[in-house]
Amino acid sequence: MKKIVFTDSVALSLVSQAAGILKKNGILIHPTENLYGFGANIYDNASIQKIIKLKQRKNKTKGFVVLVSDYIQLDKLIAGVNKVEKNLMQKYWPGPLTLILRAKKEYWKNPVCYKKKIAIRMVNNYITRAILKEADLPIISTSINISGEKSINDPKLIEDNFCNVVDGMVIDTVSRFSDKPSTIVRVSCRKVIVLRKGAINKPNPNLK
Repeated sequence: MKKIVFTDSVALSLVSQAAGILKKNGILIHPTENLYGFGANIYDNASIQKIIKLKQRKNKTKGFVVLVSDYIQLDKLIAGVNKVEKNLMQKYWPGPLTLILRAKKEYWKNPVCYKKKIAIRMVNNYITRAILKEADLPIISTSINISGEKSINDPKLIEDNFCNVVDGMVIDTVSRFSDKPSTIVRVSCRKVIVLRKGAINKPNPNLK
Protein backbone atom coordinates (compact mmCIF):
# COMPACT_ATOMS: atom_id res chain seq x y z
CA MET A 1 0.00 0.00 0.00
CA LYS A 2 1.23 3.48 -0.87
CA LYS A 3 0.64 5.96 1.96
CA ILE A 4 0.08 9.56 0.80
CA VAL A 5 0.09 12.11 3.61
CA PHE A 6 -1.19 15.65 3.04
CA THR A 7 0.22 18.20 5.48
CA ASP A 8 -0.75 21.39 3.63
CA SER A 9 -3.39 22.61 1.20
CA VAL A 10 -1.17 22.66 -1.90
CA ALA A 11 0.48 19.35 -2.71
CA LEU A 12 0.02 18.76 -6.43
CA SER A 13 2.57 15.94 -6.60
CA LEU A 14 0.63 14.02 -3.96
CA VAL A 15 -2.66 14.67 -5.76
CA SER A 16 -1.10 13.20 -8.90
CA GLN A 17 0.10 10.09 -7.04
CA ALA A 18 -3.35 9.42 -5.58
CA ALA A 19 -5.09 10.08 -8.90
CA GLY A 20 -2.73 7.64 -10.57
CA ILE A 21 -3.91 4.84 -8.28
CA LEU A 22 -7.54 5.45 -9.30
CA LYS A 23 -6.67 5.68 -13.00
CA LYS A 24 -4.97 2.28 -12.72
CA ASN A 25 -8.18 0.89 -11.17
CA GLY A 26 -6.68 0.56 -7.70
CA ILE A 27 -8.55 0.86 -4.43
CA LEU A 28 -7.81 4.13 -2.64
CA ILE A 29 -8.70 4.97 0.94
CA HIS A 30 -9.62 8.65 0.93
CA PRO A 31 -11.01 11.34 3.25
CA THR A 32 -14.46 12.91 2.99
CA GLU A 33 -16.18 15.56 5.09
CA ASN A 34 -16.90 13.18 7.92
CA LEU A 35 -14.87 9.98 7.60
CA TYR A 36 -12.51 7.92 5.50
CA GLY A 37 -13.83 5.67 2.76
CA PHE A 38 -12.86 2.94 0.34
CA GLY A 39 -12.83 4.45 -3.12
CA ALA A 40 -12.63 3.01 -6.63
CA ASN A 41 -13.19 4.00 -10.24
CA ILE A 42 -16.92 3.58 -10.89
CA TYR A 43 -16.17 2.29 -14.38
CA ASP A 44 -14.08 -0.66 -13.15
CA ASN A 45 -16.35 -3.47 -12.02
CA ALA A 46 -13.47 -5.61 -10.73
CA SER A 47 -12.46 -2.95 -8.19
CA ILE A 48 -16.05 -2.48 -7.05
CA GLN A 49 -16.48 -6.23 -6.59
CA LYS A 50 -13.27 -6.32 -4.57
CA ILE A 51 -14.66 -3.69 -2.20
CA ILE A 52 -17.95 -5.61 -1.89
CA LYS A 53 -15.95 -8.69 -0.90
CA LEU A 54 -13.68 -6.68 1.39
CA LYS A 55 -16.66 -5.29 3.30
CA GLN A 56 -18.38 -8.70 3.31
CA ARG A 57 -21.43 -7.01 1.90
CA LYS A 58 -24.41 -9.37 1.87
CA ASN A 59 -26.67 -7.25 -0.34
CA LYS A 60 -24.56 -7.22 -3.48
CA THR A 61 -27.22 -5.44 -5.57
CA LYS A 62 -27.43 -2.35 -3.38
CA GLY A 63 -25.83 0.71 -4.95
CA PHE A 64 -22.96 2.84 -3.66
CA VAL A 65 -22.58 6.51 -2.93
CA VAL A 66 -20.70 8.16 -5.78
CA LEU A 67 -18.45 11.18 -5.28
CA VAL A 68 -17.83 13.78 -7.99
CA SER A 69 -15.53 16.77 -8.06
CA ASP A 70 -17.66 19.04 -10.25
CA TYR A 71 -20.76 19.33 -12.41
CA ILE A 72 -18.96 18.03 -15.49
CA GLN A 73 -18.50 14.65 -13.81
CA LEU A 74 -22.08 14.79 -12.51
CA ASP A 75 -23.60 15.42 -15.95
CA LYS A 76 -21.96 12.29 -17.35
CA LEU A 77 -23.83 10.13 -14.84
CA ILE A 78 -27.36 11.46 -14.45
CA ALA A 79 -30.37 11.74 -16.74
CA GLY A 80 -31.22 15.23 -15.53
CA VAL A 81 -32.48 17.07 -12.46
CA ASN A 82 -35.64 18.92 -11.56
CA LYS A 83 -35.78 22.39 -10.03
CA VAL A 84 -35.87 21.17 -6.42
CA GLU A 85 -32.86 18.91 -6.95
CA LYS A 86 -30.99 21.72 -8.68
CA ASN A 87 -31.71 24.10 -5.80
CA LEU A 88 -30.43 21.55 -3.27
CA MET A 89 -27.20 21.22 -5.24
CA GLN A 90 -26.73 24.97 -5.44
CA LYS A 91 -27.36 25.38 -1.74
CA TYR A 92 -25.50 22.44 -0.21
CA TRP A 93 -22.80 21.35 -2.68
CA PRO A 94 -19.97 20.79 -2.26
CA GLY A 95 -20.98 19.35 1.08
CA PRO A 96 -22.45 16.45 3.04
CA LEU A 97 -25.74 16.11 1.15
CA THR A 98 -26.21 12.95 -0.93
CA LEU A 99 -28.95 13.09 -3.56
CA ILE A 100 -30.73 10.11 -5.10
CA LEU A 101 -30.94 10.96 -8.80
CA ARG A 102 -31.97 9.29 -12.04
CA ALA A 103 -29.00 7.58 -13.67
CA LYS A 104 -28.41 7.56 -17.39
CA LYS A 105 -29.52 4.29 -19.01
CA GLU A 106 -25.96 3.13 -19.71
CA TYR A 107 -25.33 2.92 -15.93
CA TRP A 108 -28.41 0.95 -14.94
CA LYS A 109 -26.46 -2.32 -14.78
CA ASN A 110 -23.44 -0.74 -13.11
CA PRO A 111 -23.03 -1.71 -9.42
CA VAL A 112 -23.22 1.99 -8.48
CA CYS A 113 -26.92 2.00 -9.42
CA TYR A 114 -29.90 0.72 -7.49
CA LYS A 115 -33.25 0.57 -9.24
CA LYS A 116 -31.97 2.89 -11.98
CA LYS A 117 -31.03 5.53 -9.43
CA ILE A 118 -27.67 6.75 -8.24
CA ALA A 119 -26.73 8.22 -4.85
CA ILE A 120 -24.34 11.05 -5.53
CA ARG A 121 -22.72 14.09 -3.96
CA MET A 122 -20.07 16.65 -4.67
CA VAL A 123 -17.54 15.99 -1.94
CA ASN A 124 -16.41 18.93 0.17
CA ASN A 125 -13.02 17.57 1.23
CA TYR A 126 -10.71 19.66 -0.93
CA ILE A 127 -8.03 16.96 -1.16
CA THR A 128 -10.40 14.31 -2.49
CA ARG A 129 -12.01 16.81 -4.86
CA ALA A 130 -8.59 17.65 -6.27
CA ILE A 131 -7.78 13.95 -6.69
CA LEU A 132 -11.04 13.25 -8.54
CA LYS A 133 -10.52 16.23 -10.80
CA GLU A 134 -6.95 15.16 -11.59
CA ALA A 135 -8.04 11.57 -12.24
CA ASP A 136 -11.03 12.81 -14.27
CA LEU A 137 -13.09 10.10 -12.60
CA PRO A 138 -16.03 9.89 -10.22
CA ILE A 139 -15.55 7.20 -7.58
CA ILE A 140 -17.64 5.00 -5.37
CA SER A 141 -17.17 5.80 -1.70
CA THR A 142 -18.10 3.53 1.17
CA SER A 143 -17.18 3.56 4.84
CA ILE A 144 -14.15 1.69 6.21
CA ASN A 145 -15.77 -1.24 7.94
CA ILE A 146 -17.25 -4.68 7.59
CA SER A 147 -20.91 -4.28 6.61
CA GLY A 148 -23.08 -3.86 9.68
CA GLU A 149 -20.17 -3.00 11.97
CA LYS A 150 -19.01 0.38 13.24
CA SER A 151 -16.94 2.46 10.85
CA ILE A 152 -13.21 2.83 11.49
CA ASN A 153 -12.07 6.42 11.18
CA ASP A 154 -8.66 6.47 12.87
CA PRO A 155 -5.91 6.50 10.20
CA LYS A 156 -3.62 4.29 12.28
CA LEU A 157 -6.33 1.66 12.81
CA ILE A 158 -7.30 1.82 9.14
CA GLU A 159 -3.69 1.29 8.12
CA ASP A 160 -3.24 -1.60 10.56
CA ASN A 161 -6.38 -3.37 9.33
CA PHE A 162 -6.34 -2.75 5.60
CA CYS A 163 -2.80 -1.92 4.48
CA ASN A 164 -2.43 -5.27 2.72
CA VAL A 165 -5.72 -5.19 0.81
CA VAL A 166 -5.78 -1.70 -0.75
CA ASP A 167 -3.46 0.04 -3.20
CA GLY A 168 -3.17 3.41 -1.52
CA MET A 169 -4.27 5.53 1.43
CA VAL A 170 -4.63 9.30 1.52
CA ILE A 171 -4.15 10.73 5.00
CA ASP A 172 -5.54 14.22 5.58
CA THR A 173 -3.82 15.98 8.51
CA VAL A 174 -5.28 19.36 7.57
CA SER A 175 -9.08 19.12 7.52
CA ARG A 176 -11.52 18.87 10.39
CA PHE A 177 -13.88 15.94 10.26
CA SER A 178 -17.53 15.86 11.25
CA ASP A 179 -18.79 13.01 13.40
CA LYS A 180 -22.00 12.79 11.35
CA PRO A 181 -22.51 11.03 8.01
CA SER A 182 -23.87 12.77 4.94
CA THR A 183 -27.61 13.33 4.85
CA ILE A 184 -29.26 11.25 2.11
CA VAL A 185 -32.40 12.58 0.41
CA ARG A 186 -34.58 12.02 -2.60
CA VAL A 187 -37.09 14.37 -4.16
CA SER A 188 -40.61 13.13 -4.82
CA CYS A 189 -43.47 15.34 -6.04
CA ARG A 190 -41.29 18.39 -5.28
CA LYS A 191 -40.92 17.28 -1.65
CA VAL A 192 -37.57 16.50 -0.03
CA ILE A 193 -37.66 13.08 1.65
CA VAL A 194 -34.86 12.34 4.11
CA LEU A 195 -33.69 8.74 3.81
CA ARG A 196 -30.81 9.09 6.27
CA LYS A 197 -30.33 11.81 8.83
CA GLY A 198 -26.86 13.29 8.98
CA ALA A 199 -24.82 16.46 8.95
CA ILE A 200 -27.60 18.55 7.37
CA ASN A 201 -30.57 18.40 9.70
CA LYS A 202 -33.45 19.53 7.47
CA PRO A 203 -32.38 20.16 3.87
CA ASN A 204 -34.43 23.03 2.45
CA PRO A 205 -34.39 23.71 -1.30
CA ASN A 206 -35.46 27.32 -0.83
CA LEU A 207 -32.48 29.40 -1.97
CA LYS A 208 -33.63 32.56 -0.18
